[in-house]
Amino acid sequence: MATTSGEALERWMAAVARGDRADPPAALTVEDCTAAGLAPYGRSYRRSRRGVTFRAYFTPDRRHHALLLAGPEPLLWMDGRSAAVPTGIGGVPCDRRWGPLCDEHVAWLDDRFVHAEVGGLWSHPLYDPVKMDLLGDIRGLLIWDAAKRVRHLQLPAPGEARTSPIPARRGDSWCVYPDGAAYRADRPDRTLPIPR
Repeated sequence: MATTSGEALERWMAAVARGDRADPPAALTVEDCTAAGLAPYGRSYRRSRRGVTFRAYFTPDRRHHALLLAGPEPLLWMDGRSAAVPTGIGGVPCDRRWGPLCDEHVAWLDDRFVHAEVGGLWSHPLYDPVKMDLLGDIRGLLIWDAAKRVRHLQLPAPGEARTSPIPARRGDSWCVYPDGAAYRADRPDRTLPIPR
């Protein structure tokens, strides 16, 4: 009897909760996630199991998914393949040797690119160690290309105080806004060509 992807996801989550770090099933659907017990949670599907939180985020066309594991060793997969991104979330101590650390929430820009804030930018000149934030108060952006399986890391320049960066697509470019106020006023601090 064939095993469904929902059953495979359920088995994978149980193994991860026991400490296994194998890759998750690659081709998941919303139905697979709900069959494995993930429930709608904002723009994601979420389930906690033995101190580990699983989150699944789908593209608008539902062809690609990001799967985030929040727990003692947070990890991120895109379509079942590791995104190789160090993360720091939910009380997990940040190891300063890792460099940028990924936030626990991701969002799709479109059907190809997903993004998350990154912190851990301890050497940035505007970093304020007094502000209590696990990832630090200065943030960059991790943008993952699901089609080409390539990561783009956009870090703030020494004079850029990005505290909550927001990327937006404008034609063939990404506009990177340092925070919500700059986004609402349409004042990006950087415009970058979108890779083809």
